[in-house]
Amino acid sequence: MTIHRRLEATLLIASLLASAAGGGLLTSRKGQDFDLVASANPTAAGSSDTDRTASFDRARGKRVQADAVATASATCDGCKGKATAVQVIYVNKARKGTADNTANAWSSCSGCGATSVSIQVIVTRPGVKLSAQNRALAVNAGCQGCSSAAVAVQLVVVTSKHRAFSRHARDELAALAKQLEAQLGATRTKAARTAAARDKIGLAGIEAVVRDDLKPTSVQPRFALKTG
Repeated sequence: MTIHRRLEATLLIASLLASAAGGGLLTSRKGQDFDLVASANPTAAGSSDTDRTASFDRARGKRVQADAVATASATCDGCKGKATAVQVIYVNKARKGTADNTANAWSSCSGCGATSVSIQVIVTRPGVKLSAQNRALAVNAGCQGCSSAAVAVQLVVVTSKHRAFSRHARDELAALAKQLEAQLGATRTKAARTAAARDKIGLAGIEAVVRDDLKPTSVQPRFALKTG
């Protein structure tokens, strides 16, 4: 094996080990379009499907477009779908951009459930013009004893320096997303859904991680919760 190939193999193994450890890897791309999708769609009665994904990228293009989507469905009796996406984009050079964050969940079956969580954090410098949208959708159709819940959390963060989340903070974001997913899955009664909407479950913890780790000059949080 040549030295070049040995180095490539070493880097690949290190990458796989870091991913397995959790928290996601910080990458740097020259591109300007960043898409992250988590999708969970069980197909057999009584089965479950879970998709959790995270990305941390530095955008080096002159403009940036970031899209994060978490989609979960349950269309088989007794099945469960859970999808969670965590997207963090550091805007280094762009002066303008768009950010779109969406969580969708729907159920059409008996005794089933679908839960989706999408968290998007855009870290910019002062003066960047960013158009941001954050939305959630949850639908139950033609089913009995089923539930669906979707939550979208988006934070537009302005820092005076090129700050990035520490490994510990990245792990915390992933853990909070998983916790939020569990909370949504347990939110079944009307009273619980009302309380969840009022308390904006998960948002305070996520914002605390952002403020503690990045020391931003400003934070614009957006929260959307829908239940079916």
